[in-house]
Amino acid sequence: MKIIVFTHAGGNKYSYNNFYKNYDRFIVIEYNGRGTRIDKPFVDNIYLLVDEVYERVSSQDLLSEDYIIYGHSLGALVGYLLCQKIMDKGGNYPKKLVLSGKKHFHRDNRKNISTLPDSEFWKEVTALGGIPDEMMNYPELIDFYIPILRNDFKLVESFQHKPQAKLTFPIDIFYGSEEACDEDMQGWLDESTEKVTITKLTGNHFFIFKHTEFFNTYFDSLMLKK
Repeated sequence: MKIIVFTHAGGNKYSYNNFYKNYDRFIVIEYNGRGTRIDKPFVDNIYLLVDEVYERVSSQDLLSEDYIIYGHSLGALVGYLLCQKIMDKGGNYPKKLVLSGKKHFHRDNRKNISTLPDSEFWKEVTALGGIPDEMMNYPELIDFYIPILRNDFKLVESFQHKPQAKLTFPIDIFYGSEEACDEDMQGWLDESTEKVTITKLTGNHFFIFKHTEFFNTYFDSLMLKK
């Protein structure tokens, strides 16, 4: 079993190095414009991004064996839309979709920030958490990341939800107690014909990094299932 991972805004293949210990089975898919794909132009439309990602994971033969799709925040949206595309194309479906840090579409009323001036945009981003304190001491690093983050936030903000067929495999949903309430997540219950499980954990938008022991146990248990 492998876990195909899609990152939050600004994330890259190293963002989850300390998140899950069995990292060799935790395959992080990078978006254009960062990490090993720094030379590739940004994709600023979520559906075009999903098309590009689908072609990549298919060409790498990642969808042929047993696998799980996991995404956090922006990655949750990418993961969900990728599952829809996989169902449209046919073939080997994931054993499970795992999402974190994403309210259901009908409750996701986060304000648009991608067009704000740099200083205001950075203030909004840091308010979400997840930015290392030491990064504040390196203005050149902030300048490097702002275009990446701005593009990624644009991907989410420009997304318009369209009614989709229900997925036909289970979904596990995790959310932070400081970023959402139960009502924000209930819509996910209607997104699959199979079991949908919703779990609240303490923390802000990046609560997952406060619960690495929990997620190590959780992902280990998924690895053992067929």
